[in-house]
Amino acid sequence: RLATNVAEIGIVRPRATLLVSLLLVVLAALGASRLSFDPRYGAFFEADDPQRLAYDALRDVFSASDTLAFLVEPPAGGPFGEAGLAALSALTDGAWRLPHVLRVDSIVNVPWLRAEGDLVTVSPLVEDPAGLDAAARAERERVARAMPEVAGRLLERDGPLTAVVVTLVPEGDPLATTQRIVAAARELARRVEAEHPGTRVHLGGIVAMNHAFAESSLRDSATLLPAMLGVMVLGLGLVLRSLAAVAAIVVVMVAASAAALGLGGWAGIALTTASALAPIVIVTVAVADGVHVVLGARGSADAPVAALRASLEENRGPVLLTTATTVAGFLSLNFSAVPPFRDLGNLVAAGVAFAGLLSLTLLPALLRLLPFRPAPESAAGAPAARLAEGLLRRRRPVLLAAAVVFLVVLPGLARLRVNDDFVAYFGPELPFRTAAELADDRLAGPWEIEYQLHAEAPEGIHDPAFLAQLEAFTDWLRAQPETAHVLAWTDVLARLERVVGEGEGLPPDAERAAQYTFLYEASLPFGTDVTNVLATDRGSVRQLVALRDVDARALRAFEDRASAWLAAHAPQVRERHGGINLMFAHVSERNVRAMIEGNLLAVLVIGALLGVALRSISLAGLSLLTNFLPLLLAFALWGWFVRDVGLALGTVFGMTLGIVVDDTVHVLARYRRARRTAPPREAAARAVTRVGPALVVTTGTLLAGFACLAASSFAVNAQLAQITLLTLVAALAVDLLVLPALLGRGARRTDDSAGAPG
Repeated sequence: RLATNVAEIGIVRPRATLLVSLLLVVLAALGASRLSFDPRYGAFFEADDPQRLAYDALRDVFSASDTLAFLVEPPAGGPFGEAGLAALSALTDGAWRLPHVLRVDSIVNVPWLRAEGDLVTVSPLVEDPAGLDAAARAERERVARAMPEVAGRLLERDGPLTAVVVTLVPEGDPLATTQRIVAAARELARRVEAEHPGTRVHLGGIVAMNHAFAESSLRDSATLLPAMLGVMVLGLGLVLRSLAAVAAIVVVMVAASAAALGLGGWAGIALTTASALAPIVIVTVAVADGVHVVLGARGSADAPVAALRASLEENRGPVLLTTATTVAGFLSLNFSAVPPFRDLGNLVAAGVAFAGLLSLTLLPALLRLLPFRPAPESAAGAPAARLAEGLLRRRRPVLLAAAVVFLVVLPGLARLRVNDDFVAYFGPELPFRTAAELADDRLAGPWEIEYQLHAEAPEGIHDPAFLAQLEAFTDWLRAQPETAHVLAWTDVLARLERVVGEGEGLPPDAERAAQYTFLYEASLPFGTDVTNVLATDRGSVRQLVALRDVDARALRAFEDRASAWLAAHAPQVRERHGGINLMFAHVSERNVRAMIEGNLLAVLVIGALLGVALRSISLAGLSLLTNFLPLLLAFALWGWFVRDVGLALGTVFGMTLGIVVDDTVHVLARYRRARRTAPPREAAARAVTRVGPALVVTTGTLLAGFACLAASSFAVNAQLAQITLLTLVAALAVDLLVLPALLGRGARRTDDSAGAPG
């Protein structure tokens, strides 16, 4: 009764309803001013995420590792030509003036150890580029390519590509700081390219990746949301042929989105690349309720008020039920291991709740106040009537064909595997993607594992036994097919032993190793030290392993293999390892496991809602079956053609379950109303005839919206949209073909004799 009274308010008191609705929306939307945007990769991880804790522990021991990498394609003559060295020197000097810079590493300032008589000298490899002749430049190139810490990391092996790696300690507002650093870095790159013709500079590294998160989100907001609104408005206009109806639905969509974002601001949510797509999802999902209300009124020959009242009477129950099930589906994202997806679920759930309420109050009020005139739509129902009649005459062949399709497609589920490629998160049009792929192909790419290798006590890293095991681990790492580069402290000690001690291999005793360490640190140029590889208590060293041509599964396999080797062959070495790549590799797997629990709970909640609202166990079970099938079909098709389930697809089941339930609920609600006076076959035909056009319109609108989202430059969002598109198409086919055929078989009178929900 309360729902009936609420639905009547918009018709009886349209101006008061408009005023109160807009007031509530504005009060909620005011919180949007409190929203912030966090572009950092860390926003995707819980504070107690095991891989994040390991990585943070490494940051507490060694110097900061937020990096910005300038990848330099030198002009003719290569990196050690006169023009190439001039460009690299200018870039290295300019990098020191970037905001928040801690250190800069390049082939220009890499420490060069050499013995001149009894004197050991450590100096930058290139101190005065303009003063070097061709022979001196050739000598520098020979030295650089022989350094293990340079070749493959700062200088392409047997190639011209070089890197200038800048280590930073960003402070202050994450978004503003990241934008300021990247803007300054891009300006420096443009200046170097302009002043040194033939030089090309690309920007990569962690800071560039953080900026790519923000850049991707800003691009989506600036292009996809307007495009989606335009496509949806155009589609609604062509179908509804009523400017008033389209305007009213758009107001509801935008109001629901604004209110949800405002509530997120009041709750202190910081938007990320994933959660920032909430307005797109809300606007897309919110359109369905409005379309059902408007088409219900347009299909009546009554006067406007009577037509609206009849439409609300017919659609009130289904709208409330679909709102509840959709909210339940999105709330299941709270089980996600990824905080931005939880925020996305909560924001969309709030927006859907607002949309359902406004569709029953504000929408009728706007239709009363605007020049909306219902008109009989007999022609629109004719195709649906013919479809229903044909389906019910050929019910068995339809069900047999559906069974064959399911049997052929569903084995694709067995091909699914949990995997991810965090570089591929970003579209090829983003500069970071280009830089990351260039580094992965030709230098130490973005796939890294960082090891802290502990000796048994402080100063223990000088122990020859520890160093021997460290060197053995380095040799093993370099022998692995995935390894692109290993940054190892033992390389420095071996070079010092060769230059100073005139021996081969590592220092023979702890005293000499300690002396070499002191000598090396004391001789480093200004702005550099050894805290990037040695702990201050000299009780552990840092080993950085860069891998090539790997994905999340390969990275996890390499991690396990390396840990097993250390346990078996280096008993004196305790290890801790971490890395941004490992964080993403593990969170994808953990997210899938967590969402299985959330999805099961969502299914139980939605099943209970359907059972109570439909007052029929058999219809509730049939609804769950016909809602599971599209999801299974979509994931099976994904298994056949894509296979990998990553960060996005771990959350899509609960999200799409709430969406696809909507159409099924409208069919079943209409079927139950028709069963009051008609047998099962006729009731099923009436349901398809009455609801079919609205299902096609709402599904088409949803497809248009998610097709826009599928063009996102952030692959996590794009994949989420792509699997949703597959699900929506499958859901429409099941709801218009399979469900009526199943309903036409008949149902027990005891189940179907009660009134319609609501």
